[in-house]
Amino acid sequence: MEEGKEELEPLFDYTRIQPPDFFTFDDSDIDKSEIFVHCRKKRKKTTTSEPEKVLEGKGDHISVPDDKTDIKNKENEEDNWLAPPPPKTLTRTIGKEDGILKELRQRKKELVSLARPVEDVLNDVIENAKKQLKSSNKPAEAVVLDLPSEEREKIVISIQDKDGKKQICIYKDDKFDKLFKLYAKKVNLKPEDLIFTFDGDKVAPTSSPVSLGLEDEDMLEVHLKSR
Repeated sequence: MEEGKEELEPLFDYTRIQPPDFFTFDDSDIDKSEIFVHCRKKRKKTTTSEPEKVLEGKGDHISVPDDKTDIKNKENEEDNWLAPPPPKTLTRTIGKEDGILKELRQRKKELVSLARPVEDVLNDVIENAKKQLKSSNKPAEAVVLDLPSEEREKIVISIQDKDGKKQICIYKDDKFDKLFKLYAKKVNLKPEDLIFTFDGDKVAPTSSPVSLGLEDEDMLEVHLKSR
């Protein structure tokens, strides 16, 4: 029997975990407590409502207080007696506008001067030149133009030296001085050290082929001066 009792004993002893004091739940105080509020009940909103109009009076006469709009209108009427603000000065803007107008006028004058035709400008230049000529008593000097190179005739002259013949082309009206310098430059000598002859006569540097009557292929002889 003892063995059977031991087998029927519970595995856990629940007496150890039970609290010493038992909590008793009473729902009678739910409605009174502030924590629990019924869902259907709504809290009253504390809003500042406008004061109700109160009719005051005695007998048949009743006085009604003024509205807020009437009070504001009276305040605005009281402020209307104040003087208006002084007008803003426009001196700065006027000064700026004057400067801009001057600049625009100057630009307009420049554009008008540039738009003048070229003929008017040339006429002005010619008139100024005429005035200057009239003011000066000296007559205008005549300008002498050189003859065009096409009208000047050329000639080929041969020069005989110890190394052979050398041909040089010059204008007929050129001086021989030019020919002597060209030849001296070719042979690397000074023109003063050379003597040129034609038909045995010495040729002067100031003479020309026209003055000597030379023709193409005529020959001049050259000699070195003895030192």
